[in-house]
Amino acid sequence: MKVSKTSYSLISASLLLLLLGLLFTSFELIAVSMFPLLILLLPNVPFSVNVYHSGVEGGKHVGEPFEVSIVVNIKGFGIIKAMHELPEHFELVDGKNAVIKFLIGSTNIEIRYKAIPTKRGKYKLDKLIFECENVFLTSKTRKEVSLDLELEVKHRIQKIVKIETVRGIARTPHPEIDISTIGVPGTDFREIREYVAGDPVKLINWKATARTSKVMVNQYEVEGKKAIWVFLDANRYMLHGSTIKNFFEAAIEAANSICYYFTTRNYKVGFYVVGHSYLIYPDSGRRQFKKISSDLMRIEVAERIEPLNSAVERCKKYLMLYKPMSIFITRVEHSKPLIASIRASRMAKKGLPVTVLALKMLNGAQGGDEFTLKMIDSLRLSTISRLRAAGIDVVEWNIEKRLSETLMRVLR
Repeated sequence: MKVSKTSYSLISASLLLLLLGLLFTSFELIAVSMFPLLILLLPNVPFSVNVYHSGVEGGKHVGEPFEVSIVVNIKGFGIIKAMHELPEHFELVDGKNAVIKFLIGSTNIEIRYKAIPTKRGKYKLDKLIFECENVFLTSKTRKEVSLDLELEVKHRIQKIVKIETVRGIARTPHPEIDISTIGVPGTDFREIREYVAGDPVKLINWKATARTSKVMVNQYEVEGKKAIWVFLDANRYMLHGSTIKNFFEAAIEAANSICYYFTTRNYKVGFYVVGHSYLIYPDSGRRQFKKISSDLMRIEVAERIEPLNSAVERCKKYLMLYKPMSIFITRVEHSKPLIASIRASRMAKKGLPVTVLALKMLNGAQGGDEFTLKMIDSLRLSTISRLRAAGIDVVEWNIEKRLSETLMRVLR
C-alpha cells in the first residue's frame, strides 16, 4: 500500500511525540502524540454531484474558438477539484477548464472557458472529473461524471466568389480539357432538384412532386462534362509541423476547398488518398462533395509510404477514361512528384494539365536542426525547378498563410 507524504508526516510526528513523551515521562506529550493518528484515521466525507447545465457554442471549424459552460452542484465536505477533460488537439485560450474550491455543505461550481480546435474530427467532451480531499489532505475520493457534449470540427471551405476572366489565347489549347456546362443530358441519373424556369416538362418527377408539394425534376449528367482528379498525399512525412499547424491538416483543408469548388461547378471529381490506396470514383454534385468531405474527416496519416508514381498507376484506367486535370497536394521535397506528374499528363495523346500544390513552412516554424532545414528547403526549390522545366504547373503555399489567395492561383 502506497503511503502519501501527508500520511507519512503525520505518522512521523506521532512517533516523535510518543518517543519524547516516553523519554521525559510526560503524559501530556504522550496524549498529544495521539492527535496525528486521529487525523490520519479521519475518513473522507462522501460527496454528490448534480449537473445543472452543460453546453458548447462555436468551434465548428479548425481554428475557430468555442466556448464551454458547465454548472454543477456539489454537496460534501473537503477540498473539491473539478476538471473538464479536453482532447490533446485543443488549445485553451481564455479561462480555465479546472476549478479548486473548499466545500462545506452545498455549493455551485461553474467552469467556463474558451478553446480552439487545431485538428478536424468528431470529439466527445463528455468527461467531467472530480476529486475530493479531506481537510487534512490525508485521503481523497475520485468521481467521474458523463456529459452530453460533442463537437464536430471541419476545415473551413475557402469559397472563391469570382475569378477574373481575361480574353486572349488559352493556356491549354485542348478543347477536351475545358468544362461543358451545357449540353445534351445523358442517361446517367444525377439527382432530383426543384424545378426552375426552362426545365423540360418531360423531366418532371411526379412522385417526388406529390411527396414534397413542390415541382421536382430529374437531373441527368450532361454529356461533355470534364473531370478533375485530386491526389492527396497522406504519407508519414505529411505529419511534420507544429501541433497548431501541420502539413497534413493543411493538405486536407486545401483538398476540401478544391473539391467543393469543382463539384459545385458540375465537374466530375475523382479522389485518391496516397498512402492509404483509397480511391473515390469520379462523380459530381453535392452528393460527391459530401462523400469526399465525410471521408476527409476520418483520414489520418498512413503508417506506410506509397510513392506518387504508384498512385498514378492505380488510377491509370480512370485517368485515361475521364482525361482529367490532375492536382497533386504534397510536399515535393519528400514525394518527388516529377515522374508521377509527367505520367499523369501523358494519359491522353494531346496531353493533360497537371498542377502540383507544393506545401511549405518557414524553417523557424518547423523547428529542428538549422542545417537540415536548409538542405530540405534547397531540395524543395530544386524539385520545383525541375517540375516547371518539364512543363508542370507548380503553386507554392506557405501553410501559415491563408489558403484563399493560393487557391485562386490553383483554380486559374
